[in-house]
Amino acid sequence: MLEAARPCPSSLTQAATELMVEIGYTAMTMRKLALRVGILPGSLYHHVDCKQDLLLNVLLDIIERRKQAWENAAQPEDLQGYVRFALARQVALPQEEMVLRHETRHLDDRHRLWLERAMGQLAEPLRQIIERGCAIGRFRVSDPARAAAAVLAIIESANSLRVGNAAFDERWIEQHILRVCNASLQPEQ
Repeated sequence: MLEAARPCPSSLTQAATELMVEIGYTAMTMRKLALRVGILPGSLYHHVDCKQDLLLNVLLDIIERRKQAWENAAQPEDLQGYVRFALARQVALPQEEMVLRHETRHLDDRHRLWLERAMGQLAEPLRQIIERGCAIGRFRVSDPARAAAAVLAIIESANSLRVGNAAFDERWIEQHILRVCNASLQPEQ
């Protein structure tokens, strides 16, 4: 894991993640977290310096687990494989998506820089896929890093298609997201 703050035990990170999913970062107090893990509130500070560091540890842990999952995945290392992997992860672990999407806003500037570095590492396999696609003429983009960021935003938009009265089935979502991703990598000439 990227070392931005003093790493805390995985049981503490897991409990903090669960509380953030249940009640959100703002409502989560160190006292509630201590109660959840069964220690005295003051003892938490033996493991983490502050609530901001705890939030960053949770976010970095999610990112690290995603990176490891991609590295261990049996998906083809192409755009379709990456999109399928990311969409399947959204469905299988919606709590990760929720924490990443909603709780990131609570980070201060120093912690946000660490998160941005980690997100860059998370996007690296996608950037490489796009570069390979450009090298063989499949994609036409001038900045693969920016294109990767755009594709990640498109993938994240799938969550919006899963909610509401007009929720779509997963097969349709996958096909739609793939079409939009491919189109974004084929700008007009």
